[in-house]
Amino acid sequence: MSEFERCVCFQLTSASQKIRRRYRDGIAKYQLTHGQFFMLCAILEEEGLLPSQLADNTELDRPTATGLLDRLERDGWIERHTEPSDRRMYRISPSAKAIKHKGDLLNLFEQTNSHFINRFTPDEWEQFQEYLNRLEFP
Repeated sequence: MSEFERCVCFQLTSASQKIRRRYRDGIAKYQLTHGQFFMLCAILEEEGLLPSQLADNTELDRPTATGLLDRLERDGWIERHTEPSDRRMYRISPSAKAIKHKGDLLNLFEQTNSHFINRFTPDEWEQFQEYLNRLEFP
């Protein structure tokens, strides 16, 4: 194995690409990108959050999260509702279109996620998560 192939960034990117391809096959019929799909799943999981909360929950910077939300709204997946106590703020909720497909989308998420997690024993998966957490900066 070359030094390049031993690079942690290369290894994680390679694994991520394989996982993304698996998701891409399932989300293609919804015309969602990988990022949009995960943002929509976060919205379906917990409705009524502020864009800043969604950015934090999905570990995206705020401009990236805003771009995803803009495209999801444009394509009819989400709705923005002004916060009554502060009209400058708004909360995000799934649209009727998203609610219609909620079961299928969350099932796709669960099945695809399980496909990869099930390659590990429960102890291995816990250990793997601990290893990934070591990569976080304090």
